[in-house]
Amino acid sequence: MRLLGVVQDISHDGKLIVKARFAPRIKEVVRDNLKSEVGRVSKVFGPVRAPYVAIEPRKDMKTLAVLGKEVYVQQERENGKGKRRD
Repeated sequence: MRLLGVVQDISHDGKLIVKARFAPRIKEVVRDNLKSEVGRVSKVFGPVRAPYVAIEPRKDMKTLAVLGKEVYVQQERENGKGKRRD
């Protein structure tokens, strides 16, 4: 797991806003330090060197409990496309 950043705010539509250390892929799974799923990346915006990420939280999660905590990205493996021969 790779550290994404700290949850800084909650948007008006209920998404979690994180000041990220890097730009993750859309729909990547985001987890907290206990490895429980927080949500999925829905949008990456802002400057390239310091992007912000909007996370769509799970339906049953209390968003205020995550405010100010570190979140991590569960990096998914590529499907072996780089290993194929022509």
